[in-house]
Amino acid sequence: MESLAKSVPLIERQALVKDLVRCLSDGTGSGALVIGAAGTGKTAVVKAAVRELGPSGHVFRLTATPALAAVPFGALSPYLSRLPDGELDSHAAVVEAMTGSLKSEADRPLFVVDDAHCLDPGTVRQLAQAAATGSAGILATSRPGPMIPEEFLSLWDDGIIAKFDLGPLSRTGTHQLCEQVLRAEVSPWVSALFHDAADGNPLMLMSLIHHARNSGALGFRHGVWFLLANPDMAQVPAADVVDRQLRSMTPEEKTAAMIVALAGPLSLAQILRISGPKAVDALDTAGIIAVSPGQDRLVRAASPIVGEIIRHRVPAGRSSALRSSVLSLPSVRAAVPGAALNRLRWSLDCGVDVPPAQLLQAAVAANTALDPSTAARAAGAIRDPSFLPDARIQLAYSHFILGRPDTASAFLESAQPLRAGRSSYLAALLAARLGSASPSRHLHADAGHLPQEEQLHDGTAVAGVAAELLSQEWDDRFMAAGTGLHELVATSGANSEIRVPALSLLAEVLTAQGRLHTGLRLDGEAWRGARSASLALPLVYEDLVVRHCLNLIRAGDWNALGTVLDDYAAREPGRLLYSGGMLHLMRGYSRLRQGRMRESLAEVRLGVEELSIADPLGLLPFAHAVAAYAAAAVGHRREASQHSLAHRQLVYREPKTLRLLAEAYSRAADLGDGADPSGLEALARLADQAQHEGLRGVESEIRRLAFRSGDTSGAEALALSSSAVDGPEARLLESYAAAVAASDAVDLIGISDDAQNGGHALLALEAAQQAERILEDEPDRWRLSAVQRRVHHRLVEAGMSAQLEVVHSDRGAALTAREAEVLQRVSGGATNAEIAAELCVSQRTVEGHLSRIFAKLGVGRRADLLGAGVAHPVSFHSGSPGP
Repeated sequence: MESLAKSVPLIERQALVKDLVRCLSDGTGSGALVIGAAGTGKTAVVKAAVRELGPSGHVFRLTATPALAAVPFGALSPYLSRLPDGELDSHAAVVEAMTGSLKSEADRPLFVVDDAHCLDPGTVRQLAQAAATGSAGILATSRPGPMIPEEFLSLWDDGIIAKFDLGPLSRTGTHQLCEQVLRAEVSPWVSALFHDAADGNPLMLMSLIHHARNSGALGFRHGVWFLLANPDMAQVPAADVVDRQLRSMTPEEKTAAMIVALAGPLSLAQILRISGPKAVDALDTAGIIAVSPGQDRLVRAASPIVGEIIRHRVPAGRSSALRSSVLSLPSVRAAVPGAALNRLRWSLDCGVDVPPAQLLQAAVAANTALDPSTAARAAGAIRDPSFLPDARIQLAYSHFILGRPDTASAFLESAQPLRAGRSSYLAALLAARLGSASPSRHLHADAGHLPQEEQLHDGTAVAGVAAELLSQEWDDRFMAAGTGLHELVATSGANSEIRVPALSLLAEVLTAQGRLHTGLRLDGEAWRGARSASLALPLVYEDLVVRHCLNLIRAGDWNALGTVLDDYAAREPGRLLYSGGMLHLMRGYSRLRQGRMRESLAEVRLGVEELSIADPLGLLPFAHAVAAYAAAAVGHRREASQHSLAHRQLVYREPKTLRLLAEAYSRAADLGDGADPSGLEALARLADQAQHEGLRGVESEIRRLAFRSGDTSGAEALALSSSAVDGPEARLLESYAAAVAASDAVDLIGISDDAQNGGHALLALEAAQQAERILEDEPDRWRLSAVQRRVHHRLVEAGMSAQLEVVHSDRGAALTAREAEVLQRVSGGATNAEIAAELCVSQRTVEGHLSRIFAKLGVGRRADLLGAGVAHPVSFHSGSPGP
């Protein structure tokens, strides 16, 4: 452990090192005191400062240990070798010897003391006198609080030495530490989990990183370290630091530390009934416990690692005795988060017979908190036959979260007979995730004695209705699903466990249908309910996060989306092992919708790996589709093909409303740099299917993908689908499609500017590149140059490569049926006016068709089309040829 402590990198400590060097070298003071808890890197900081000072004077390094603290002048003994043995106990002789030694130095010496709180009183006084007289400088480290030597504090009060406080690392610093130690990129959720576990303590972090790597909890995939399993924190090498602290505690301090680790968090009032204020203060100062500020003063272990280490050091007999002491404490008014599960684990460790209702409640809470191991332990301890069906449902959930679907299915099948209501509701939701049949056919007949919140006004169980709606597959039935969800919301009343998920799902359907205003209003209501209500439903909160993010993405509210994702990662670090991939995917998908393709690919790559480790929400197929499109957009053809293939090989689960769009992303990624007729036809079919299902918002996105892939023949269809979608971006998209249909570069330039000003960067780029494409054959090159500069600026503003082509050229693409008709007439010598009259369209429409024909055939003059006939491939899309 000592070698580990010496190797702690100086992350977020460089400024402090500079301050120490300046303090010791400017001649205005006599030294500095560095204060910090165990493991914060005090020693490393002091060593770095001494190295920076260089050979500016004689450095005396004093060793302070608890053993030498009982020996008078014990730390100074190496420098008192000339003093006769009989005078070592004489304070006056030691002072005289030290004074003479210091005067003999050419330059003022510097005493460097590590762990000054372990110095004996005589040495402290001698060093303080040397600093006060200016005959020597001191650079000392110490634990905080009353452990700091009083004489040193007096020197600081008098301005003779400076004092610096060393705190824990920030989350950013923790991430830097992880990458320095592991020498590679690290998933941000690894550092987030580790930071929470160690509370930013560098020594504990180093120990946890090494232990997780050596135990296999960390895995190296495609150049990035990911967390594969939760490491056993009680076995980290730094446990010996906590062991030494335990050995040095008084019996009263040790009792308090053990109780907090076993039963915490506890209120300060409860702890003070077991230990006195002095013991609590000592533990707080030593970094063993932490007391929260404010009115509700809660006492918990200083970090989860410290708590787990102490927990595993309590002997079984002592643990049972301590439990009796805790049970005698008065209960607090409000439930303390985490305390119930902690005490349950303690009870099971002691072999206590816990009531089945309490075990079931703990299993539900643990699964909801994405702590499947604790949930499985609690549910597995239930033996009462009347509780077994519910226990097996929770066992099924815990194994599902752990990535064991076959075991989960077996437990779910054995959870019979089910009571109608909440049990059947939970079972149906899990059955849908497993892709198996709903277990509702096994409902227990006794459905008439349900709790009131599980009944409709007519006595029918609302849970049964909710389970049927929320768990079914909705392919081709989104309109009917929306109607059913409306009715469920209306009848669910105040039952938040049914109303909030139903509202969220209804909002997702509405926004996918293009009814953005109504959908966002309901989504906001659902999100507020999710944050305020207690939803004891495993994985449902994560479902709500995904749907809320999707709705914010559809609304283009990027700031609100970032806040949601950052807030989840900060508030729920313990859930990230199972939900981290979801956060990467949502952030990556939002980057794609903004046109930030390289950033999107980087995020979704992480999401794919995280979801390959744990994917309880079934998001991996969608992640592969998004990654395929992003990779294709930046020219990574091989990677795009790999993701596209993975998407096709997996069974699509979620998000329900984006199944067609995911397939469209995969198809578009396979198109490559050219417009492949079969691929474009597939996109057109997907768009038509979305239209048939009433998903006009999804339809618009798919038609827009076809546009970017070089097929502008669907301009009118895109304009029509966009007209059915709410929101300012849809209005711009409608105008954009019409301008492309008319080959109106001037309108496209204006739309690009409006989209940029409205925060729709990708549409701004698309419009500018379409204008560039139209102007490529214009004789006025200055207009083309101006648009090319605009495209370049749009790319730079979007954070993309200046060479990225979001809108692909039509060159080489097949002609549509209408374009072939126009070409046939042009090749026969007909004028635009004659063609317009014959086809019953405007001359401007004919000009638009000609512009696309020029682009696809790679010609720049009308004369090049004379005699061309229809000797060119024709693509026939579904529906009529169009105008």
